[in-house]
Amino acid sequence: MVTPLDRLSYALVAVLFTTLGVLKVYGWKKGVIGGSGRPTTCRLLGRCPSWSKQFNIFMIILFLGIGIVHLGLLLEALVRRGN
Repeated sequence: MVTPLDRLSYALVAVLFTTLGVLKVYGWKKGVIGGSGRPTTCRLLGRCPSWSKQFNIFMIILFLGIGIVHLGLLLEALVRRGN
């Protein structure tokens, strides 16, 4: 049985990681460069200049993947609650 605390944790992780992934995709499209010594918005939106292009893409996919998986877990928990 999924408790309300479980549903809340699924929702928080889903929102956090999906938002981070979407911000990174937006920053990638705009060409924002992040890294240390940059403003917070650049760090959230930008790609890390010391990482390779492939690793930056991997991190975006990882953030979106974690968010989407937890969104699925949340939806599953809500559907099971209705049954």
